[in-house]
Amino acid sequence: MSRLFAAELLKLTTLRFTWGFWILGLLFAGLVTAGNIGGTGSGDRLDPEFQFRIMLDGALPASILALLMGIVLVTNEFRHGTIARSLLATPRRPRFVAVKLLAGAAVGAALMLGMLIVIVATAVIWLGILDVPLAFGEGLDGFGRALLVATLAGIFGAAIGGAVHSQVAALVGALVWMFVLEPICWVILGLLDLDGVAEYLPAAALGGTVDSTAEGLSWARSVGVTVAWAGVATVLAVVRTNRRDVT
Repeated sequence: MSRLFAAELLKLTTLRFTWGFWILGLLFAGLVTAGNIGGTGSGDRLDPEFQFRIMLDGALPASILALLMGIVLVTNEFRHGTIARSLLATPRRPRFVAVKLLAGAAVGAALMLGMLIVIVATAVIWLGILDVPLAFGEGLDGFGRALLVATLAGIFGAAIGGAVHSQVAALVGALVWMFVLEPICWVILGLLDLDGVAEYLPAAALGGTVDSTAEGLSWARSVGVTVAWAGVATVLAVVRTNRRDVT
């Protein structure tokens, strides 16, 4: 299992999309952090909560990138026809899915870690110039949450890729669900006075792992619901991959 995982990580380093997502994420992290600090008043910068928010502001876009990377690392096998060779090396298909999930977790965590390093470096330099004291406790809390959500998103993305197999369908479907269909569900459920149900939808739960609100699910429950959705997608991935004819 460890050799398969190491081979998967080595494979990822040779793909252009991996480096493209990394560069995009790091640039976004630096620009957003600089914009947040520069666009905030001097009084608000002294609030310890502000540094907590700096960490989390990069977590949601990072989780979306991690989700997409998780999808691509599985669907690339089917798109480029390498799935047959991969299954020759890993004949047990549930193990193949498990390795992909681990790779998705590693990719998500690595992406978020890189973005967090850029966020911290930008914040430390700029806040130091502005003589704003660093609130390490709040920053570490945001750091941990951001790392967790990106890891979960990478796993979820790999599970979706394993369940769908088609790269275009998985990528477009995930984006359409997050930005079109789920918001429509929110509106419909709101009209039916079922706003609480909407909090359990996948994108809402994933967003709750970044930062929960008083009206929505608690942070711990958001994490649990996200894990549950990832579990459902994983079961579908195992079933679909077991039944897929790759000859």
